[in-house]
Amino acid sequence: MSDDARELVKELLLDHRGADNPISSREISEHLEAQEVGSFPKTRMLVRDIMLEEQIPIASSNNGYYVIETEEELQDYIDQLESRILGISERKFEVRRAANEWDGEIETDDDLDLL
Repeated sequence: MSDDARELVKELLLDHRGADNPISSREISEHLEAQEVGSFPKTRMLVRDIMLEEQIPIASSNNGYYVIETEEELQDYIDQLESRILGISERKFEVRRAANEWDGEIETDDDLDLL
């Protein structure tokens, strides 16, 4: 996206400080007049890039993105991320176990050692 779009998104995010004041991906996309559907991948990527390059502490929730204002919000967001990581790790373990115990066929690959 253009530098103008990037600056617009940065300003939108800076106007949405605190967990009680999020802006949704849909709202950001509408401001950009982007033709996105589904989970707004371009918008998500742009928000991520702004966070990394501008060093703005941006969190996300089910309601949208916001700039972290307090240490408590930072802790809550880190806890949320750690919980998601744990959930994904558990799912990885379970799908591998299910594949090994499944009666159906999974084609093996000599270059892999999963089964």
